[in-house]
Amino acid sequence: MGLGRIRRASSGPSQIRAISSYSPVPWSANLPESLVYRGAMGIPGVYRAATLIADIIGQLPWEAYRHRAGKFEKLDTPSLLEQPAPPDTRMTTFSGWAMDLVFHGNAFGIIVSRDSNGTPTAVAPVPAHLVYVRSFDGRIIYQVGTDEYSPHDVIHFKNWAPPGFLRGYGVLEAHLHGAGALDLAASLEKEAQTVSRHGVPTGVINVTNPDATAETLQAVKDGWLRSQADRTVAVLNATTEFQPLSWNPTETQLLEARKFSLLEIANIFGLPPRFVGASSGDSMTYSNSETESIDLLKFSLGGHIARFEQTLSALFPNGTTVKADLQALLRADTTVRYQAYQVGIQSGFLLKSEVREREDLPPVEGIDDPPEPPPAPEEPETETQQRASQLEAESPSLWRYWTHGEGLARWAKSAHPYTKLVSELRKEGIPEHMIHGLAANIYHAVFHKWPGEHHD
Repeated sequence: MGLGRIRRASSGPSQIRAISSYSPVPWSANLPESLVYRGAMGIPGVYRAATLIADIIGQLPWEAYRHRAGKFEKLDTPSLLEQPAPPDTRMTTFSGWAMDLVFHGNAFGIIVSRDSNGTPTAVAPVPAHLVYVRSFDGRIIYQVGTDEYSPHDVIHFKNWAPPGFLRGYGVLEAHLHGAGALDLAASLEKEAQTVSRHGVPTGVINVTNPDATAETLQAVKDGWLRSQADRTVAVLNATTEFQPLSWNPTETQLLEARKFSLLEIANIFGLPPRFVGASSGDSMTYSNSETESIDLLKFSLGGHIARFEQTLSALFPNGTTVKADLQALLRADTTVRYQAYQVGIQSGFLLKSEVREREDLPPVEGIDDPPEPPPAPEEPETETQQRASQLEAESPSLWRYWTHGEGLARWAKSAHPYTKLVSELRKEGIPEHMIHGLAANIYHAVFHKWPGEHHD
């Protein structure tokens, strides 16, 4: 009944107890599990499908977020997500897990270290076919060789399975028993590889000369082969004919069956046919190609990624969620990205510093500071203000005379200082059209207000 079965306890209260009866499903009766794995990978379409899924999951960055006050706060990447099994890289570990998850329906890792909070920091990956899972008195036990582990010490990524089953189903179990699709694919691959060795020659040279000897026939053949070695023009006499041969219909049908097998492999792994070469002749516009890449993520890899995210999230404290960063996978071309960034920045939901981080550019200090408002345009000076400024600049002693000392005393203490100042300036010969403007500026410089202006 597969990798697990349900057995009702024979004594005590009625209960359902999950018992694992996992035994490797052989590629053939005489092959061990390690060769079963390699046997499946020996089919080009299977190799392409499996490595495509594993490599995409392996190259994804994994991030941890903490939910606080209704917001998700991104944390520094934990070591378990950055490099879970040193010295192997994240790519090596996660792609290996993904490969086991696809083929065996399960991927395992034994937790070997934790931090002060009890959060796992490193694991030792274990091939799925070496892990035995069983339930005993309500406890799940993982066994590797003679060592037993509790679920607290094991990371278990499980593919789909009926409720209560301890292990998930994978490609090997579903498609290798009896005349499974992968068995048929392997047979077709083997037969197709022998088509070129079926003894069918490329052509027949027919010599009609009845007196031709074996030496003559061999000389004609050798001459033909020499002319075809460098693709020159062949010269035949009236007694020699060449008839080209092609594959027979049976062999052609075998190759067509091999293409159909690729389509079945694409369905087994949940991939669009073109990703395994099953529809290499189909044309596709740029727009459709981009859409298919999104569909690959949503409908082919979405389930695998979700299993990784939820399994890893369960290893961290409550409130912490692990998410795969899909930006790299969905990364658009440069022009489209920059246009999207511009919209985000102008709309206010994206910062310039965030754009630089996504583009792997170094940070720039103050890049997110609001721009300083432009300085207000200065009002042009009136003619009298220009005259006052000119007088102050060209005749500082005269300006100082009317704003300080004896000149100031001539008008400032008057009951009507502005009127007095105008009168005094008129006495000094200042042109009439300049007097009031100049007097107003001198008055403002002394009293810090304009004539007629009242301050509280």
